[in-house]
Amino acid sequence: MPDLAPPCRSWHRVSAALAGLLTAFALGVVAQPPVEVEDPKAGLKKRITVEDDPVVKPKGPVAGAASTPDVRLDELVRAADEATHAGVKELLSKHFVPFDRLTTKGSVRIKPIPLARGERLPPQFGIQELDREGNPTAPQAVNAVEVKRIDYFEEIALTEANQALMAKPLGTANGPQGWTALDQLGAAERLLSAAIRFHDYARERNIRRGRGWDEMRKPLVDRLREVRLLQLKSAVAISDWLRVRDFGSRLILAYPKDAEVSTEVATARVLESKRLLASDKHFDHVKARELLDEFEASFPGGGGEPVRAIRVELTRRAGLAFALAKERKAANDTSGARDALTRAVALDPTIPGARDLQRELKTGYQTLYVGVRQYPELMSPSTARLDSEKQAVELIFEGLLAEVPDDGGGARYRPAGAIGMPAVVPGAREFALRTFDAGATGRYGFESHDVVGTMKLIATRPDTWGAFALPWLDDLPTPRDNTTVRMAFKQGHPDPRAALTFKLLPARWMESKNMALDDRGFAEQPLGTGPFKLHANPRSDGNSPREMVFVDNPLYGRWRDRANQPFIKEVRLLEVAKVHNVIEAFQQGGLHVLTDVPTAEVEKYRAALGGKVKDYTPTNSRRVHMLAVNQRRPALQSKLLRQGLMLAIDREAILNDVYRAGKTEFHRAMTGPFPSQCWATPKGSNGPGAPLLNRDLALTRFRNYLFDMGAKAEIELLYPTDDPQAAVACTKIKEQVESLFKDAPGRKLTIKLEPLAFRELMLRVEDEHRFDLAYVPFDYPDDWYPFALGAMLDPAAGERGGRNWTGFQTKNTAADAEDTRLGQLLNELRAYREFNSLASKTGEVHKLFNECVPFIPLWQIDRHMLFHESVKVYIDDSDTPVSPRVLNPTTLFQGIARWRLE
Repeated sequence: MPDLAPPCRSWHRVSAALAGLLTAFALGVVAQPPVEVEDPKAGLKKRITVEDDPVVKPKGPVAGAASTPDVRLDELVRAADEATHAGVKELLSKHFVPFDRLTTKGSVRIKPIPLARGERLPPQFGIQELDREGNPTAPQAVNAVEVKRIDYFEEIALTEANQALMAKPLGTANGPQGWTALDQLGAAERLLSAAIRFHDYARERNIRRGRGWDEMRKPLVDRLREVRLLQLKSAVAISDWLRVRDFGSRLILAYPKDAEVSTEVATARVLESKRLLASDKHFDHVKARELLDEFEASFPGGGGEPVRAIRVELTRRAGLAFALAKERKAANDTSGARDALTRAVALDPTIPGARDLQRELKTGYQTLYVGVRQYPELMSPSTARLDSEKQAVELIFEGLLAEVPDDGGGARYRPAGAIGMPAVVPGAREFALRTFDAGATGRYGFESHDVVGTMKLIATRPDTWGAFALPWLDDLPTPRDNTTVRMAFKQGHPDPRAALTFKLLPARWMESKNMALDDRGFAEQPLGTGPFKLHANPRSDGNSPREMVFVDNPLYGRWRDRANQPFIKEVRLLEVAKVHNVIEAFQQGGLHVLTDVPTAEVEKYRAALGGKVKDYTPTNSRRVHMLAVNQRRPALQSKLLRQGLMLAIDREAILNDVYRAGKTEFHRAMTGPFPSQCWATPKGSNGPGAPLLNRDLALTRFRNYLFDMGAKAEIELLYPTDDPQAAVACTKIKEQVESLFKDAPGRKLTIKLEPLAFRELMLRVEDEHRFDLAYVPFDYPDDWYPFALGAMLDPAAGERGGRNWTGFQTKNTAADAEDTRLGQLLNELRAYREFNSLASKTGEVHKLFNECVPFIPLWQIDRHMLFHESVKVYIDDSDTPVSPRVLNPTTLFQGIARWRLE
């Protein structure tokens, strides 16, 4: 008897497990998929699972919809209500509620079950029958030996759709009388689409579980594609052009890389475009252009010679209208000239000379004037140093993706140089690109090999900020064809989209000119795929303000989702330092935007300009100010000296005296390497962490440093003359450090101030490494602050022009064990893919940084901006403008193609 006890206990466990399994099958208990949630810190995303895991997001109805697809297919209910033929209503109504069909002694409809065809049935399993209304009845158990057949909803839907298509008039079998081929196809299309939506939903939630379901989806998808192509062909056959247009657009969206779809849609579009061009109405001609724009946005270069012929005809007609516009202008018929020019641009916005004539006639032509503190010179992504240069880069260049800021300080992403968001493939992202061919006159082209070439150029200088994303990307991109490129990742990133915003270059064109990444000629006359192109860059006459002129890039607005963009046709960067009266310039329309307005001047502008011009304080600035420390200099290799400098500066006092102008709510002292209010800075019970000020400890550190008679007692501090407040702030830093030695005996530390123009200062810091200390701004490139700090302090980036200005941990800089640990930790963090893990280690980075002091953190200055009320900022395809405060003032022109002047 004792020998029988274990088997009995084992049988009870199996019985309990089977009972639980029956209940789970019958009641549909399924595991919920992992999700992404918003992190409360800076709006970042926290991933709950590894980013490349097969996590799929629900495709069912949005919150508030009546039913989920496993309960009721609402789209079939709506389609049945809208159907005018009884046969269509009957076909769709039978499938409102998804069901499987179980055949034992008889046949019953049951709630869909997880068990797939080919899988071995358990001895018993649970089901729920559906009543006539589709409601599940009480759970019951079924013996596997009694089961003759199980038909699954996906198979049932496919069979019903096929039977409908075999009926007359599309097929030869008898069927409902009076329905058309388009009725048949429409009913089949809706049924197949709904079945796929149910299947995807069921797989995501384990309603359909296991590998047995892997092959169930493909027949549905293949048949749906065939049906949709038949819909297009049937509409063409009966010249139902509204349906042709609708079916074609849906095919383009659903199958953007399908060669057969491309051919069929091109054929339909050419037929309709020819019909439209035969009309005598200008509106029809514009519609022909829009049809081709939509097609070529998804199939660049598709359609072959027939599509090109239509384009040639549109350009010919645009040329005739443009010639008429010039004739009317010469005859002083301004109204007639404007009308003709509008028609020309509507047919082909790339007509040479059209933009100049628009400017002269002031038709459909808006000019935005933006004041810049420093006039731009070098405007390629790798050479831009001034804010104005970074703003010019934003006008001229675009990445695969673009960052879209929000008012909460977070960011999301939208397609830029890519047509849509990337397809996720294992370990990579695949992009369809906005391509265009090179022109016969030498105009650069752009396609997938330019993305490869851009990465090649960036890889020639892996130590620069342009190469910041390289540690995550795996070698070079892989072009699948001229219009598609795959970006592989060598290691995961918490948000891979952030690594795909690097600016794209016309790399093949640059290579043909033997241009390097930082070619000065290219930086002075840059070319890109962005919404604007450089038009005029006048030389200085020494007195009057220069205006750098950017005009709209006609290649940018050729895509349907960018029709007529940019809406503002010209942007002028105005050398505001030479503007005699800024207030008057705003009042007279010669200035629309001014950034970096000191806090002390905001009230002056409010009083003088009233409600016409408003001030905004951006919420998305990632800029901090620091004293860069050159650890290549023996004196600055002393941790005692660096710590003493960090502890000696009373940041709050300088902010109050220099920057705040009595407005204590503005500007924040840093407590470590990161902006004080960002998620990466540890918070105390009362907000930001402990202040860095400790003057007594600073004096001790300085004395210990100066105890060595060979220690350098005079330290040089560079500051930019372009920033008047910088001179005052650095003078106060000098006074605070030197005042520690006022009554102290022995050797004293002194600070020698040296003013330089900002560009020369950055040359000394970045390229020549010829400085002790330098007062400089630094812009974190994204919200993943520890990654950028690691890039800045990377010892491999310490050569001329590299990111590591400080020389931290570079050769012969006397790095100690703490320095080594900080470097190792920053390098290790790049392998973190989950936000909570990254955040937990960032506190250690903060602490180690303040012990090692690679640079001296100072403050984060709020950057006030003035915007004329006529400027309406749109950052994505919304009908509602946003507050300019969401913009990053460094790059400023986020979403500029969508901005408007009213």
